[in-house]
Amino acid sequence: MRRPRLKMTNGIYHCISRITGGRYWLTDECKEMWCDQLRRVGQFCGVEVLTYAVLDNHFHLLVHVPPSPGKLRDEQLVERYRSLYPQRPKLVAQMESTLSEGGTQAEALRSRLQARMHDVSMFLKELKQRFTMWFNARFNLYGTIWAERFKSILVEDDTSVLRIIGAYIDLNPLRAGIVKKAGDYRWCGMAAAERGDRWAQAGLISIVRTPNGWSEARSTYLRFVCDASLGQGKAKSHRKLSTEDADNPIDGLSLMTRQRLLSEAWIVGSRNFVQEQWPFHGKSMARTEQARPPKG
Repeated sequence: MRRPRLKMTNGIYHCISRITGGRYWLTDECKEMWCDQLRRVGQFCGVEVLTYAVLDNHFHLLVHVPPSPGKLRDEQLVERYRSLYPQRPKLVAQMESTLSEGGTQAEALRSRLQARMHDVSMFLKELKQRFTMWFNARFNLYGTIWAERFKSILVEDDTSVLRIIGAYIDLNPLRAGIVKKAGDYRWCGMAAAERGDRWAQAGLISIVRTPNGWSEARSTYLRFVCDASLGQGKAKSHRKLSTEDADNPIDGLSLMTRQRLLSEAWIVGSRNFVQEQWPFHGKSMARTEQARPPKG
């Protein structure tokens, strides 16, 4: 049976998707295009990308999906549509003309556009479909390149939790042995922010939530990621978790090892957050327990 999709009106998600058969199809050119599509689709769907990492055969995303603001003005719809097709002004002009004419056709177009926004499923569908179309055209292929529907893990909106999930994602290339130093991998949120990409910097600022902008966010986040990459905290992660850890069970994890909690769970966060969310989602799950700390 399909795993149930957990959603919140104002939710944060760790999303994962893999290439079919685990094939290493994502070349440097593909990763550049994927990152470009990620930015465009995020702007169109109204989804905030906090950080990401795209590797040779899969990607990780940490995204914030804010609640829908209701009906958008035509000017806002046109601007979002333009973010999807910046190199096709005629298509955007045609869409703008349809909206300005009014009537049932314009109203139907507004409904179709807004139905694609402020939803994690529509966001990932749009991203994966657009990339697949480019990939197939580029390499003269057809059909899907993705192995399965994406995984989405509901994440607590808390700075300590977001920092751990974000660092876990940005450290993927280091764990895989692709690079020797955190931040040296080009196609991740931390590296993009270090290059001066304001869009990537805004995502990390939203994770750390420091009052003094990128300068302070950089110092806080990079220090945390570099400490994790050096293996600090491993001794704590290998001991038995104590009562003190129960309120926030992911505090003691080593981010340089693959943690099933961060990539396979349904809900990740403090015990209180999981127990608060469980009544809304628990009935559709096979598991009967509520919050539980990771093993080991």
